Amino acid sequence: MSVPLISVIVPSYNQGHWIDSCLRSLFAQQDSNLEVIVVDGGSTDTTLEVLDLWRPQLAACIVERDDGQADAIAKGFSMARGEILAWLNSDDMHLPWTIGAWRKAFASDESLEMVHGDRVIVDAEGRVTGYRRLPGHSGYWLNRFPWTHQETAAWRRGLYERAGGVDRSMHFAMDYDLFARFFEAAHCAHLPQYLGVFRWHELSKSAKIQATVGADEMALVRRRRGIPSYSRLHPARMTMSAAVRGFSWLHGLRSHDPPHRLTCTGHNISDLWCEKLW
Repeated sequence: MSVPLISVIVPSYNQGHWIDSCLRSLFAQQDSNLEVIVVDGGSTDTTLEVLDLWRPQLAACIVERDDGQADAIAKGFSMARGEILAWLNSDDMHLPWTIGAWRKAFASDESLEMVHGDRVIVDAEGRVTGYRRLPGHSGYWLNRFPWTHQETAAWRRGLYERAGGVDRSMHFAMDYDLFARFFEAAHCAHLPQYLGVFRWHELSKSAKIQATVGADEMALVRRRRGIPSYSRLHPARMTMSAAVRGFSWLHGLRSHDPPHRLTCTGHNISDLWCEKLW
């Protein structure tokens, strides 16, 4: 059986402090059928110096002005050759087993078109500060509440093309918008394991524009899909929030067995790559 090519797009702009960790988390998985495409919007910090070191391993490295993150992601996907697609923001990371988990899931079910998992949250220096664990997959609820962890998700090319691709006009909610279309059109599943590392820092979009541009774009997606406003769904929102917080809190209380023990709160996530336990 042939092993499908996986294409991961890395949109980048002035994330020089973190993009090396991002790319290292991809290539250190040593997947021979992986192509990584970086699309940088013309960074003015140390990003381009870092990218020069990685260029021999990149399938493509585009450095040019663009119209924002969604435009960069769409540009990368237009160049990608893979049967399986994903994107990883340049300040986030994968875990040592992420691509292997994707491959296992897609190989075990040919009807499966999209998968997503759970998230480890780290600070600017990579120290684990918390978790986001979903109780399972429900397109109905995840379309109403944007809790899908983008850095954990991968999907088949056919689904991406059928759903119409990334909306280049968006600057924050492009993942919420794309996944809402996926969930309406395909067989999708949640994998109950940590597959991504989300970095929360003061320069991230989640910190800077979630309450402004982000809120407006998420409201736009809800209107497009005919989804009621948050105010009309308040009781359900509180219930779902409690479930996510509860699953995440319980995980924090568990003893973490190898190789996941280094995902404990306070550990630096980069230590995982020093372990030879997977």
